[in-house]
Amino acid sequence: MRNLNLDDDILKEYLLDDFNNEDSSLIADELSKRLANYDIRELEIGCGNGKFITELAMNNKDKYFIGIEYSYKAAKKAVSKAYKRDIKNLTIIFGEANNVIDKYLNGKYVFDKIYLNFPDPWPKKKHAHRRIFNKEFLNKIYPLLKDDGIFYSVTDDDNYALEIMNPIYKEVNNFKNILDNDYVHKLDGYGVTLYEEKMRAIGHDIYFFAHIKNI
Repeated sequence: MRNLNLDDDILKEYLLDDFNNEDSSLIADELSKRLANYDIRELEIGCGNGKFITELAMNNKDKYFIGIEYSYKAAKKAVSKAYKRDIKNLTIIFGEANNVIDKYLNGKYVFDKIYLNFPDPWPKKKHAHRRIFNKEFLNKIYPLLKDDGIFYSVTDDDNYALEIMNPIYKEVNNFKNILDNDYVHKLDGYGVTLYEEKMRAIGHDIYFFAHIKNI
């Protein structure tokens, strides 16, 4: 097992800091180098402490994985997991998801799968504008997916799932549901986040949505 002291060299190996980097071309160039030798790429938006994406990367070394995370504390935990496992096919971008997508990903890369696991539901009406999931976000995700790419979104918040996410999916025509039902409470073969483990333990339902790019 590798030493977990996260010095600057280790952080530089895994973490690209969009919040504190004035020259975005440095991050763009580094991403280009890292992605160059991989035809299959996957993206997690809001990767948290990294449990989900590091396990994916560890078990799929022929694919490259990018995780975007807003919290520096969580991003460092993801880096710790990747470093401990000596993972080479993963980059964590510390930044705001919409900005990262606009600056570094859209128009440059496409992904086979994109994951949005347990976004903050911001349940209060005055905070609704902070929710990442809306029609505009789906329009932003659309060009990031390959023609047969799949967008997965997961929540444990009943209202978010039933009153926001599911109605929006029914209204848009750029994504097509690939499940037998609108959503499922268990998706075979899907990874597990630490948050999901905690929420299942206290009896929360988990809502899995899976949509293919509609071309």
